[in-house]
Amino acid sequence: MLSAEIGIDVYPYISTSYIGLIEAMGKGKVDVGLFGPFGMVLAEDRYGVEILVNTVRYGANSYRAQFNVRADSGITDVKDLEGKTIAFVDPASASGYLFPYVYLKNVVGLDPEKDLTYIFAGGHDAGVLAVYNGDVDCSLSFTDARTAIKGEYPDVLEKISIIGYTDYIPNDGIVARKELDDALLVKIKATFLSIGNTEEEVRILDDIFDASSFAATSSAKYQVVRETYQEMQGKITEI
Repeated sequence: MLSAEIGIDVYPYISTSYIGLIEAMGKGKVDVGLFGPFGMVLAEDRYGVEILVNTVRYGANSYRAQFNVRADSGITDVKDLEGKTIAFVDPASASGYLFPYVYLKNVVGLDPEKDLTYIFAGGHDAGVLAVYNGDVDCSLSFTDARTAIKGEYPDVLEKISIIGYTDYIPNDGIVARKELDDALLVKIKATFLSIGNTEEEVRILDDIFDASSFAATSSAKYQVVRETYQEMQGKITEI
């Protein structure tokens, strides 16, 4: 769709991590990137990328992280996670690590370094599956990542319960390298904003990443992500 609108061939690139995609943009190997909210902020901080749009999902362009546990685990509250094993997603994931880490520490009163054992599952669906299989007591994910494995595990909504949510987080979105021509940046942004006006386009977006359209956004709308990032900098110095 983008190629047709801007008159330039568009080639897909799939990174193995958020950080890998950020560095690919910084080195000029990728011009337009689809990121989680923290990835957007980090890419802007490191390489001055332009934040163009964010996704609209379930009629909203913000979401919360959720705590997933097995329904038969006896865990009914986030406070019950003390001493348990939980699966975060990725060190650069807003809903899969940064926001829940801060929420656990500042709101719940559990220090993940002292009161929990945690791993990184590598994906939201992988974390949900780890809970389903009993490999961990709890996982973090976006809302509602359980549906990502429902096709293969039809009883997942009954087997896995949600025991809590974090505060709201701006949705994932799309950024572009600042070195691109201004007129081209305008076209790219306009193209993404136009996608989602037909049933076919909505179906495509839903198949790709459970979205229905894109909304105009700005760097300022991600201030809450920056504040969380600042609080977590001591934990993510390796990024």
